[in-house]
Order: sequence, then C-alpha cells, then structure tokens
Amino acid sequence: NIFHELENESYANLFYKYTKEDVKNEVIEYPMDLFTINSKLENNQYTSLKEFEKDIRLIFCNCYTYNDIKSKEYCSGKILESIFNEKWNE
Repeated sequence: NIFHELENESYANLFYKYTKEDVKNEVIEYPMDLFTINSKLENNQYTSLKEFEKDIRLIFCNCYTYNDIKSKEYCSGKILESIFNEKWNE
C-alpha cells in the first residue's frame, strides 16, 4: 500500500509525528503528520482517496511553508513528495 511504502522511506522520519512545540500555530493553521494519517487509515476515517491525498499533500504544503528552502526538512519534503507523486500516479 502506498502509505506504508511512503512511511518506510528514510525521509519520512521528519514527518512522522509533530508536537505542539514543533509547530507555531500562527504559521501552520492545519498541522498534519504521518502518524495522524496512519491513525485515520486504521480507523477507516477516510471516505475517499481524495481525502487521503489531501492530507498527504498538506504535510508537504506545511513543510514548505514552515521551513527555509535550504533546510534539511524542506529538501526531505521535496524528495518524499516526489516519491509520493511517482507512487500515486502508478
């Protein structure tokens, strides 16, 4: 499954779970992480693939909003997003 493939990528560690201290609410209005997505999958909370995709893309959007373009986090987000896009379009 695409989520577990994504979750197993080494770049995914940075996006597994955020804490309130990690995220400034004035910058990131809707925090999202892989832990939350996994929980939603396990509890059958997604009613469509579009909802799942939206949450995955929210992780990347938040990453690019919050982190400097030259940061490790930003670069890891770009790599993970590229992997996701490739898998999503298969």
